[in-house]
Amino acid sequence: MKIFFAIAAMLFVSTLLGCNDENGSFQIKIKNPNNISITDAFVEFDLNFSRDDFIIKDGDDLVPYQIVKINGNKNQVCLVINLESNQEKILTILFGKKIKKPEFKKRTYAELAMKLDNIYYEGRFRGNKFSNVNKIKVPAIHTDHDALFKYEGPGWESEKVGYRFYLDWRNATDIFGKKKDQLILANVGINDTVAKDDSYHSMQEWGMDIFKVGSSLGIGSIGMLHNDKVNMVSKTDSIYCEISQNGALLSEVKTNYYGWKVGEIKYNLESKLSITAGSRLTKNEIEISDKAKNIVTGLAKYSGTEFFRSDAAGKWTYIALYGNQTLVSANDKLGIALFYKTTNQPELSEDDLSYIVKLKPDNGKAEYYYCAAWEQEEKGIKNLDEFKNYLNQTLMILNNPLQIEIIN
Repeated sequence: MKIFFAIAAMLFVSTLLGCNDENGSFQIKIKNPNNISITDAFVEFDLNFSRDDFIIKDGDDLVPYQIVKINGNKNQVCLVINLESNQEKILTILFGKKIKKPEFKKRTYAELAMKLDNIYYEGRFRGNKFSNVNKIKVPAIHTDHDALFKYEGPGWESEKVGYRFYLDWRNATDIFGKKKDQLILANVGINDTVAKDDSYHSMQEWGMDIFKVGSSLGIGSIGMLHNDKVNMVSKTDSIYCEISQNGALLSEVKTNYYGWKVGEIKYNLESKLSITAGSRLTKNEIEISDKAKNIVTGLAKYSGTEFFRSDAAGKWTYIALYGNQTLVSANDKLGIALFYKTTNQPELSEDDLSYIVKLKPDNGKAEYYYCAAWEQEEKGIKNLDEFKNYLNQTLMILNNPLQIEIIN
């Protein structure tokens, strides 16, 4: 069985190339150690040169890739390939002055769109147009339903699924279900400028907002346990949000929260939410002040769903829900899941609203993935057994990542 999603395999390469080489080539060997096929396997590696005059080939076929700047000065290369079970592929990187990077089909997207007129009265930002911005400091007066941001915050997507989070005191993540494998967020909510009866709350040709978050952890939202209660990222001194990547194969939203107050202590928190081509998974990379004892995330509770968890051994594990948990209809099926590391000493609990995963940051860092699989997706997951199979294959690849080697 093929699994359609992407998992990042990371390689830090001291390559065979020098910065002064004008023309040349080298090869990368990539092996799938699993007994399942992977479509859109996502690979990342660092190169010690700053250039974009290269192509990557799989035999005679061009391999789509994306160059990502790390800390403004280091090139990281991302690519996607298809691998059969236990298959090994050798890719060739050709570089030179006469080689031009091709334009690849855009398969991921991230955006943050807001009103720029700065006209505010009677509790709302006025204006009839949202404009995309790359980075902003969230105005201190901003709150929920004040019509400042298109669909209330940043959005990110692959062809499979879209996500957004509320860039206000709620700070919770929501799901855009898609009926077709395509990018749609650029055109979602463009006329919803009054924060009332938003179009994406009813079925559109592409799909709709299918999830009710309320005061829960939604899907993979961030919080902290204090006095046995989940504290969302609600009280802060300031928030900066940035579309840090918006490429063909990888898009990312980076948010910095300064002075997040929990009890009597304030924390600085950075969250990087990313998605890759062909994947349902959002990856959340968190960095928080060293004094933080825990980070929590989780999944919203719904009656009419089945809760289950993995019992497989490994570095990664998951919890999940499947069943009637959408805003579409009483019988509409959705699966949601959260993958997290066992090395973060997870503790599971629940309250009236959410299933909770408590993680202990490792030197101030933690990471996890979450995903949504809607039954109305094009060629989507249609039942509980298919969803469990998808999750278990995803878990297998997380615990047995691709093997990468630079060769002559």
